[in-house]
Amino acid sequence: MQVIDPLRPELFRYCRSLAGSLWDAEDLVQDTLLRAFAKLADVHWQIDNPRAYLFRMATNLWIDRSRRPGESIMPEQVDAPAPAAPPPGDVREAMQTMARLLPPQERAALLLKDVFDFTLAEIAAQLRTSQGAVKAALHRGRERLAEATRDRDEREMAGRPTQRAHAPAAVLLEKWCAAFNARDLQGLANLMLEDAEADVVGVVQEYGRAQIRDGSFKHTIFDEEGEPRAELRHFRGEPLVILWYTTEPGVRRVRDLLRFIEADGGLRSLRYYYFCPETLAEVCRELNLPLKDNGYRYM
Repeated sequence: MQVIDPLRPELFRYCRSLAGSLWDAEDLVQDTLLRAFAKLADVHWQIDNPRAYLFRMATNLWIDRSRRPGESIMPEQVDAPAPAAPPPGDVREAMQTMARLLPPQERAALLLKDVFDFTLAEIAAQLRTSQGAVKAALHRGRERLAEATRDRDEREMAGRPTQRAHAPAAVLLEKWCAAFNARDLQGLANLMLEDAEADVVGVVQEYGRAQIRDGSFKHTIFDEEGEPRAELRHFRGEPLVILWYTTEPGVRRVRDLLRFIEADGGLRSLRYYYFCPETLAEVCRELNLPLKDNGYRYM
């Protein structure tokens, strides 16, 4: 963990650039770490470059997913320009947004070279191809971006509200917040379907209403310090629940956010992003909320 944790912010930035969606990016990070640690049990040599190892895992996983028939994690394509040369400084952030307009191979090559400073040889190893093919992908990618129009770039950079399929009605989450703030454990549970699922991202999964009630609900309401309070917010068109904690006397900050899926008039699943500091930071920054992150795991 001492080796991996310092690499996670940069890994998240890379996955964020590949996947486009904040939530898909967090999923890609978690799946990359799971795959990487599982693979470590099968190898019999030392990983000399953990950064390249993790990026290679993320690249291969994302490209494999993007090629599956009937499944796409590509965002809606919108033309946007980009500089033809590797971008310095703050321009790199714009580059990450614009690169999402490219096909998988070109997108990965451009990000790895122009944003994350991998060598051509390293990128060829990442993409399982030749350095010549990498050069060609870089050339095509830069030309595609250079041809796009500036007005569409401005619309993309401003962001569009997105509505996730099966996102719950706000009134249902208002009931959830009211039950949470009243410390009504059974009332919270009653809002969940009998076969609901909960996921503390990267840490633990729970199955069934009773397990969620006696697990994460009970722990969050009664065991955590800071008198957590729930509040309904909207992020890019999607209703979320954020949890405020007293982090020091007289100061309250956000420490968690929850996303839900609704089905049949109840809540089918929820995800806690308590241990996802990069995701928490992006949401709180956009909503202008004070944040205190919790690291990547229980200490």
